[in-house]
Amino acid sequence: MAPSPFKDGTYLLVTALACAGASWLAFAYFGQAVFYGLFGLSWLALGLDNARLRRKLKRLQEEKQPPP
Repeated sequence: MAPSPFKDGTYLLVTALACAGASWLAFAYFGQAVFYGLFGLSWLALGLDNARLRRKLKRLQEEKQPPP
């Protein structure tokens, strides 16, 4: 099934409106505290991604070493 530019544009517009509405609600309800939550979520995501990449790097290094 070929992608439809009209459908893609419509989905993009609906997604943008949903994100704008969610951000408006967040700022209306929590005010400036939203920034602290976003900052905390970004640090959490960064930490989880770092741990995942460290495990992957360790696994790749173990595969590369020849057995004794």
